[in-house]
Amino acid sequence: MTKKISKPPVVVVLGHVDHGKTTILDGLRQSNLAKKESGGITQHIGAYEIKTKEGKKITFVDTPGHEAFTNLRARGAQSADIALLVIAADASVQPQTKEALTVIRKNKIPFIVVINKIDLEKANFEKVIKDLGKQKVLIEGRGGETPLVKVSGKNKTGFENLLDLIILLAEIEKLKYNPQASVEGLVIETKKDNRGVVLSIIINDGHLKIGDKIFIEKEELKVRAMFNDQGQRVSEILPSTPVELLGSKLIHTAGTIIKGEQIKTGTEIQDQTQNIGPIKAETFFQKPSQKFNFIIKADTYGTLETIEEKLSQFEEIKVVQSGVGNLNEAEVELAKTAKASIVLFRVKASRNLEQRIERENINVFEFTLIYELLDQVGDLVYSLRVNEEKEAKKVGEARVMAKFSKEKLNIAGLKVISGRIKLDDQVEIIRGKKSLGETTISSLYFKSNPIPEAKKGEECGALFNPKLDFQQGDIVKLYIP
Repeated sequence: MTKKISKPPVVVVLGHVDHGKTTILDGLRQSNLAKKESGGITQHIGAYEIKTKEGKKITFVDTPGHEAFTNLRARGAQSADIALLVIAADASVQPQTKEALTVIRKNKIPFIVVINKIDLEKANFEKVIKDLGKQKVLIEGRGGETPLVKVSGKNKTGFENLLDLIILLAEIEKLKYNPQASVEGLVIETKKDNRGVVLSIIINDGHLKIGDKIFIEKEELKVRAMFNDQGQRVSEILPSTPVELLGSKLIHTAGTIIKGEQIKTGTEIQDQTQNIGPIKAETFFQKPSQKFNFIIKADTYGTLETIEEKLSQFEEIKVVQSGVGNLNEAEVELAKTAKASIVLFRVKASRNLEQRIERENINVFEFTLIYELLDQVGDLVYSLRVNEEKEAKKVGEARVMAKFSKEKLNIAGLKVISGRIKLDDQVEIIRGKKSLGETTISSLYFKSNPIPEAKKGEECGALFNPKLDFQQGDIVKLYIP
C-alpha cells in the first residue's frame, strides 16, 4: 500500500470588492501585485505560491471581488483546501461577503475570517463580529469555532499570525496526496498568447512532468512546457503547485477537471464540474428584439464568459461572435457584414486592422476594467430604451417645408406626414440623426386662422416656445405625455 504524503494547502481568498484581498497577497509575496492590476481590482483568477519562515509552502488562489465575477469566484473555490474570508474593518459584511459564504458552505471548505484595514480610524471590529453572527458565523471565543485574525494589508501587520493559522488548519485537515496515483487536478484559468493556449492549473493528486499525457474533457494532450508563478520553466510539479501549462489546443472552462487517464464518458465531467466544456469559435444568443450586434474579444476565457453572461441579460444585445486573444482579420470582416461593434477587453488590434476598421467605419470599444465596460453598455441600452419609449408615445410627425419670419417671430411651415400634431403638445425637433431639443407648439394656424390640430396630409404654420433654431427639412415629432 502506497504511503500518502502531506501536501501544502491551497487557499482561496474571497471577499467583497476593495476589501483588500490582493493587497494582502501583495504583502505576503512582496511582489507588488496590487499595483499591477488595472483600476486596483483583480481581473482574473491567479494562483501564487509562497513559503513561510519555516519553509512550509502555501498556494493562494486570488479571486476577483467585483460583482461581475460570481462564476470565477465559485470556480476558484473548487480547487481550495482552505478559504480566507476577507472583510474590511470599516465596511463589515457586504453583498459579496455573503456570496463568498455561500460558495464556502456549498464547497464545504474550512475557512478563516480575516479582518483587514484594522489601521483605519473607522475600523469597527465589534460590528464585523456582530454582522457575521447575523450570517450564522460564530467566532472562536465568541461562542463559535471559526478562527479569526486581524491584519493590515497596508501596514503588513498580522501576516505571521495569518500564515501560522493557515498551517495549523492545514495540519488539522491532514491534507495528503498519493505520489503513485494518476494525476488529478483543475483548470484555474485559460488564456491565449503568442505561446498558444495557456492553461493555469493546480493538481491535487499524483505528479505531473514534461512529456506526460493527460486528458482534459475529451482532449488528449501532451504536456509541452510548464511555468511557475514567477514565470520560470519547471520540469515537474507536485500537488498544490500552480503552473501555466502549454500543450492544449482547446480553450477549456475554468473548473474543468484534469485526469492522467482517459475518461470514458463526458457525463462524469459534466456532473463534477458543471461547466460547458471547450468553447467554440462563436457563441449566439437568440433574443426576441435585438438592436445591437457585438463581437467580443477578451484576454482570458473566464473574463469572456463573465462579459457574455452579463450582456445576455440585455435582450437588445446579440453577441454574434466571441473569442480569446487579439482581434483578427476574419472578425473585422464579420463586423462589417453583420454591422457589429467590436468590444476589446485587454486585447488589441494590429495597426493594419486599425486602419481597416477606420476605413470601414466600424465602432470599436476598448476596455481594461470590467465595470467600465458594463456601465457603458448599460448606458447604451438605456438610451435605446428611452428612444423606444418615445417612439411608442409618438402620435404625429411633420416635416418643416419652409421657415417664415413675421414680427420677429420664426414660423415653421409644416406638412403632417403621419398621425396628427396638436396645439399645446410637446414636440421634439430632429435634424438628421441629431435632436435639436424639445419644445411646445404654442400656436397653430391654417391660412392665418388658429386651429386646434392638423392631421396627416394637411399643411399648417406653427410657433414654438421655447424657440429652437429649426430649418427647412427638419422633422417635428409629437409625443403624448
